[in-house]
Amino acid sequence: MGKPNIAINHYLRNKRRFADLYNGVHFHGKQRIKAEELTDASEVYEEPEASNPETGERGERLERIRDIKMALNKGKDLCILGVESQYTVNYSMPFRCMQYDTMEYGKQLNALRDKNAIENNYADWAEKACGIKKNDRLIPASTLCLYHGEDIWDGPRTLKDMMQFDEDGSFLQSLFADYRFHLYCINEETDFSVFHTELRQVFELLQYRQDKVKLWELIESRTEYQHMDADSLEVLSVLLNAPKLWEDRIKYMKKTDEREEYNMCQALEELFADNWEAGMEAGIKEGIKEGIEEKTSQIVKNMIKRGMSDDDIKAIAECPQETIDTLRRKLPLDKFL
Repeated sequence: MGKPNIAINHYLRNKRRFADLYNGVHFHGKQRIKAEELTDASEVYEEPEASNPETGERGERLERIRDIKMALNKGKDLCILGVESQYTVNYSMPFRCMQYDTMEYGKQLNALRDKNAIENNYADWAEKACGIKKNDRLIPASTLCLYHGEDIWDGPRTLKDMMQFDEDGSFLQSLFADYRFHLYCINEETDFSVFHTELRQVFELLQYRQDKVKLWELIESRTEYQHMDADSLEVLSVLLNAPKLWEDRIKYMKKTDEREEYNMCQALEELFADNWEAGMEAGIKEGIKEGIEEKTSQIVKNMIKRGMSDDDIKAIAECPQETIDTLRRKLPLDKFL
């Protein structure tokens, strides 16, 4: 999973941000889900591997860990909401999210069977045979995949995209039940006004992480970037691959009556300046290196033209035989006639 996923998962376990993510992605920013209605329900699932058909032995148990899982309680309505964070494209993601949901339903069914077995008040043989009563109901589950990587998502966007059908349109497609896969790619979006927490600023900065000009124009045009919270600064230091943002945070901090704030404008200004100076230094060193290599090549060419032996050339120019052979091939043929 790596540090980017760990960082953003930690960031989104905050219930206020988790609710904002779901409201922004699914309800266009309308406050349908509230932080106080959420309960952290993260856990580790275990799933057995398939049995060995020859020996009949069951395989080892595999752990399946959902990145973030919250239980939503809105009065009589209950729902399980999950988030899977991806920094790299995962070509099995529709199945993976479907698997998490079906495992959630499997867990609920097992709990119902255990409860019904203890109570033992089945209405008829059909209920007892399956362990589930006619009026038993499951809590619905939904999983959102948040893609925060830099590359274009070129993976499947539905379970159907993972299927092999005839290119001309197989009639078997009508028998296939697709799975609704919720995917949100930050680098495909242009309007983040649907988010009402610091998610908006974080997602905006990620959108322009490869374009320093637009990134600077963004933070210069909005005052909220001068009042970032510590969690946002920390997650951005990981997602922007700029550890100095967090290491030097004391320089950008100011305390108010309510909280500690960090000036992202100042932080990025200093970061850009450091990167520019480092780039200039690296460029100078690279230029010197290229100049030395060009001079050496010219000396070797001159020695080849004068008919000097390869051993003498290697000793004087301190270069490998491969360099001599390469430069000899580049010289006009009439130099050796």
